[in-house]
Amino acid sequence: MHLAGGALTPECVALTTGAAVAGLAASAVAVRKTGLSRDKLQLAGTLGSLVFAAQAINLPLAPGMSAHLVGGVLLGWMLGPALGALTMAVILAIQAIALGDGGLLSLGANVLNMALLPATVLAAANRFSSSLTRSPRSLAALAVAAGVAVPLAALLIVAETALFRSTAELAGWSSFAAIMLSTHAWIGIFEAGLTTVLVAALAPLTSPKSQQCTWRPAVVGVAAGLLLAALLLPISSVLPDGYEAAAQASGMGWLLAR
Repeated sequence: MHLAGGALTPECVALTTGAAVAGLAASAVAVRKTGLSRDKLQLAGTLGSLVFAAQAINLPLAPGMSAHLVGGVLLGWMLGPALGALTMAVILAIQAIALGDGGLLSLGANVLNMALLPATVLAAANRFSSSLTRSPRSLAALAVAAGVAVPLAALLIVAETALFRSTAELAGWSSFAAIMLSTHAWIGIFEAGLTTVLVAALAPLTSPKSQQCTWRPAVVGVAAGLLLAALLLPISSVLPDGYEAAAQASGMGWLLAR
């Protein structure tokens, strides 16, 4: 789902970068109002490491297509929407700068799609479930938020790649849009199930007992992330992800240009 640098026009880069900066600034203000303890900051680092590792693992989801965890809703659930969005933005920045996963020019759009949008969807789900707990109603809201955030992000990508382009450039765009929305509906189901399982598995990291030892949760989380990557990276699928597959199938492979 990471957009490459060549996917956006200069005008769209300016628009998405400005929107991302505004959204992250609002998130920073929200975190400052609620306060950020050392324990919460270490938890953000731990969970960020796990999501960073998980995003490196692509699993086959359909013929000719793979998918990986996005993790925006997961981070928002465990850390709160504002801190979750900031943590995901850091992950995306590291991926773009150090790994070339997503272009620097498209970083603003990727932050909108994978950090700020999931946080907004989760905030809306939180209004329905009253609180971020592990009650059946709250977990159902979590699954819905994770499942809805993915196709909504795909819809944003469809719009972002089309903004400020000529008619000639948009040849194949309707096919691209149809494939993106249909495949990411299925990927959303994958994201919903995996997010719910991971929230249950990671719940001990947020327990008061684990927070009493300030270093251990962080060390365990980073170690678990590295171990996960080491074990699963060799079997990670080489198939294109949903965005890449849609671009290739619609004849718009130039959307993948760095």
